[in-house]
Amino acid sequence: MQSEIRFALKFIHNCKKATEKRLWHHYFCQRNFASVLGIETSCDDTGAAVIETSGKLLGDCLSSQARISVMLGGVVPSVAAELHKENIESVVNTAMAKSNIGFRDLNFVAVTVKPGMPLSLKIGVSFAKSLASRLKIPIIPIDHMEAHALTALFTDPQLKFPYIILLISGGHSILGIVQGLEDYVLLGTALDASPGDILDKISRRLKLNRLSDECLKGVAGGKAIEIIAKTYNGDHQRFNLPLPRSQSKDCDFSFSGIHVAAEQLINKLESENHGNGCTLLTQDIADVCASLQFCMTRLICRRVQRAIEYCLLNTDSRASVIRNHPTSLVVSGGVGSNCVIRAGLTEVANHYNLRFVAPPSSLCTDNGIMIAWNGVLLQKENSSRITEDISSVDFCPRSTFGVDCREDVKQANISIEPIKLSNTIFQ
Repeated sequence: MQSEIRFALKFIHNCKKATEKRLWHHYFCQRNFASVLGIETSCDDTGAAVIETSGKLLGDCLSSQARISVMLGGVVPSVAAELHKENIESVVNTAMAKSNIGFRDLNFVAVTVKPGMPLSLKIGVSFAKSLASRLKIPIIPIDHMEAHALTALFTDPQLKFPYIILLISGGHSILGIVQGLEDYVLLGTALDASPGDILDKISRRLKLNRLSDECLKGVAGGKAIEIIAKTYNGDHQRFNLPLPRSQSKDCDFSFSGIHVAAEQLINKLESENHGNGCTLLTQDIADVCASLQFCMTRLICRRVQRAIEYCLLNTDSRASVIRNHPTSLVVSGGVGSNCVIRAGLTEVANHYNLRFVAPPSSLCTDNGIMIAWNGVLLQKENSSRITEDISSVDFCPRSTFGVDCREDVKQANISIEPIKLSNTIFQ
């Protein structure tokens, strides 16, 4: 009897060891890649994502403040920061839960440190530092604009360096070249307001948030303009808005003139409609929206066209910075999700036999995936940014984008014959 008991106990022990071995082997096979948690809080979206160094997305979560921003007439920094504070823990926990790994399985924490709104950045950076310190893992400081510029590499495996990048959003306008990881060239930037800022202001001026259309509920300004223009077949040629700095031979953007002209146009239409401040006819609103999109698309496409021409120059000054000709045109950022602008840029790219690449709209706006992905790329290159000195990591509201070649573009004095865009892209 005792021998039978000993045999049974030995059998159970061996089974247990075999089971543990199989489980460990399974775990090891599943975890042969490092994992990066990305955290984004630069403006009014709280995002988190976990990506393996293999490039596999394990889980993500995004808490958008779009509806609240629409109600408040724009992003209010103090409100945005408070909402980040309320949401960040649950957003990170949700991303981790979706990833099916534990916090102790994380190898790195990547977090946006610049540029952005100081109050918002502080929430994300503080959370990331606390988490990295608790887990005793390195932290990877991420430049928000560089992350946008590299997102297309996550969604399009065929995309290769170098490529032309256009980043257009509510806070930025950057036209440049991505030659490699941490290797950027700046060809043009905004001299005044950003396109997203102008679209938001005109959206508020047109009172689009007060329209009863179901499709506009909780939609931010720029997207609302796009929806109204398309839904009501806005006539993009009805109003002739100006193209600021159309004679300048550089790649810098200026959108403030469009804003002033659009405001004056709306005032004129309201006066014609029996008194200043009177609600405009829906068709008038749609035509203004379509005309605004048409104007912005033409302006953006002309600047991109000059940037491409500059890249094709055979000059010593260009060759000293731009080593190889770009083969793709990439657009990202919130305004970069606009379908009309994308269609115009596609025609420009086709004219020069370039591939046009744009991430899905959900990845053009701020998100945690792009931060985690940037962290993965930096980890693969063993970047010096990665640090275990957690206390040294801090946030900064501003940043520069690569080597500034804007003056060389201007000195090149490039004249272009603007590509005639198809009317069908505005319908």
